[in-house]
Amino acid sequence: MTNYDYLSILNNNLSIESKWFLIKLLNQSEPINKDKLRDIVNDSYIDLEKSRGNENPKPLITSRYLLDIHTARLEGAGLVHVKELGRMRLYSITDLGKELLNFTQRK
Repeated sequence: MTNYDYLSILNNNLSIESKWFLIKLLNQSEPINKDKLRDIVNDSYIDLEKSRGNENPKPLITSRYLLDIHTARLEGAGLVHVKELGRMRLYSITDLGKELLNFTQRK
């Protein structure tokens, strides 16, 4: 299999929520915790939906369960790096995550 094949599989199997997480992590200058990541994603998603004419959009990540599932998937796929600081886990995008976003944009 080639890099293209692997990236294509990741791109096809990644949920829209996970893609939003990666995009927002790409814009961060330092690692952030899970709750802040959720807030950034939800705020950006709501702003986008309002700009599309949806007057009362609901957040993309509506529960802690969804937040935990999507961050675990990203971590398992090697798309995010997790740094533990005490009990807090800080998330940042990996080089593979950046490569996947570049691949997604080109496609």
